Amino acid sequence: MLFVGIGVGTAHAQFFGFSVDTAVDYTVAPDKVTGGTVGIIHPIGFIPNFGYTQIKFVNEVDVSSNVQLNSEVTLNSYNVFFNIPFPVVAVSLGAGIGEAKVESSLTGYANKPSVSKPLVEGFTRVGLPFWNFIEFHLGIHAIKVSSKIDAGKSWSSIESEVDSVDTEKDYTGTLTTVGLQFAF
Repeated sequence: MLFVGIGVGTAHAQFFGFSVDTAVDYTVAPDKVTGGTVGIIHPIGFIPNFGYTQIKFVNEVDVSSNVQLNSEVTLNSYNVFFNIPFPVVAVSLGAGIGEAKVESSLTGYANKPSVSKPLVEGFTRVGLPFWNFIEFHLGIHAIKVSSKIDAGKSWSSIESEVDSVDTEKDYTGTLTTVGLQFAF
């Protein structure tokens, strides 16, 4: 009888759910970054969960006293991730592929040429579960853009002063996110 009593315990079910994170910081963004990540989770082991990352920010370069080059940068990534079970914390590891798109505008001109480059993303999230259906987590995403992007290249033939300013930038960086995961 003692043997039977030792094996008795509470069963914890895994649930379907989703996670939502907001971007807090991106190392190459000069100021504010918007966007974040979303993910769909499931309880099936060895099958990855799926997610999407999108962040946006603006990079401004003064070409002259009255001309400014504004670049709207958008990073998009589709990713897969695994939830790794630990006794006290929840850990997720993932990777993704996507695109970095830079759309530039020059003071006084209406058109907005864009340049796109592929990117890869690797990330980890560490979370604290509360009850069985909610988790608060912190995410660190390493994003590597394939090469530098020159936002002023398409403008140099129109505005000669653009050539005198360094408009080529590497958008590779580290994204920090905070978020919640809900299970139902």
